[in-house]
Amino acid sequence: MKNLHMFSVIDEDISSIEKIAQNYKKHKNILLFGTGGSSLGAKTLVNFKAKHDGIHSKIHFIENIDSLSFLNKVNLCNQDNTGIIVISKSGMTTETIMLFLTLFQMWPDFNYKNNAVIVTENTTKANILRTIATEKNIKVIDHPSDIGGRFSVFSVVGMLPALIAGVDISSFLKGAKEALSINISIGDISDAIRSGANHHVIFSYSDFLSDLGKWVVQLISESLGKRDDFGITPLSATGTIDQHSMLQLFLGGPNNKFYTFITQKKNAESERIRVANYLDQHNINELMQCHQKATIEIVRKKAYVREFSFDQIDEKALGFLMATFMIETIAIANEFNINPFDQPAVEESKKLVEKYLNEYHTDR
Repeated sequence: MKNLHMFSVIDEDISSIEKIAQNYKKHKNILLFGTGGSSLGAKTLVNFKAKHDGIHSKIHFIENIDSLSFLNKVNLCNQDNTGIIVISKSGMTTETIMLFLTLFQMWPDFNYKNNAVIVTENTTKANILRTIATEKNIKVIDHPSDIGGRFSVFSVVGMLPALIAGVDISSFLKGAKEALSINISIGDISDAIRSGANHHVIFSYSDFLSDLGKWVVQLISESLGKRDDFGITPLSATGTIDQHSMLQLFLGGPNNKFYTFITQKKNAESERIRVANYLDQHNINELMQCHQKATIEIVRKKAYVREFSFDQIDEKALGFLMATFMIETIAIANEFNINPFDQPAVEESKKLVEKYLNEYHTDR
C-alpha cells in the first residue's frame, strides 16, 4: 500500500534517543508538553506501562490549556529533579507554546540546557519553539518532517517517552512489523461504510487501553473527516464498564455502526469465589471471558463486527493494534479519495484564535 512512509522509522537506529531517555530516567518527574498527535501516542504507551505494572507514571502530560490543571501538575514537581520535554511538529502550536512559556516564567532558574529538550521539525518555516531553543540553548531533536503528529508514535515522538517509562520497545515494534507483514483487508469495513455505517466503535476489554481509544479517535477523526458527504465518527468504549452506559444504544439505537472488539484470553489469576449462585467456583477472568463472548455474539446479530483477540494484552499487542489502525485509516482514505494527512478545517480555527488574541490586546 502507498503512503506508509510513517513506518520507515521502525528500522532506524534509536541509540541516540536511548541515550537521552537514559539521562531522563534520573528525574523524579517529567513534564511533557504537547497536545493531540504530539502527546496521545506517547500517552498511550506510557500509561499502558504504568497501569499494567500498577505504578504511578512520573511522566505528566501537559496537554490542555486548563490553567488550574496546569498549575496543579507543575506545583507537584520540584524543579531540581524534574525533566522537561516539549513536542510540536510545527513549533507553532499555541497551547504548547503558551504552557511552556508560562512554565519558563515560573521557573526562570531551571537548568533548561541540561534538563529540557524540544522535539520539532527543522524547516525554513516560522517555528517559535526552535527560536526559543536557540535563544535559551535548549537541545532540539528534529521531528520527521514527512510524518504528521497523529502518525508519529513510531518516531522519536513516541519512542522517547516510552523508553523513559520502561516500555518494551522491541516487543512494541515487533507487533507493528507483524501488522505490516500481513495483507490487511478493509473489504468488510468498506462494505459496512457503503451500507450506511458511519460510526466506528472501538470496544476494548482492558482498562489499560483507555488511552489507545483516545488515540484512535483522533487518528480517525482528523484523517477522514474531510467531506460533508462522508465521515466516520469514532467512539471509544471499555468493557465491561460501558456495557452499562453505551450497550443499550448500540443494541437498541440506530443501525449505523460497525465494531472493533479488542479482547484477551489471559489475565491475572484471582481467587475462585464460593457463593450460592451461578458465580460459584468462578473467578474474575472467567466472568470477563463470558462477557466478551456474549457481547460480541449479540452485537454481531445487528452489525459488522471484527475481533482482535490476544493471549494477553502487552506491548507487542499494542504495537500491532496501533500499526493496524494506521494502515486501515490510510486504506479507507485511499478507497474514498480522501487525503488523510492534512486537517484544513482546523487551520481555519487556528487563524481565528490568533485574531481573538489580537482583539484582547486592543481591549486592554
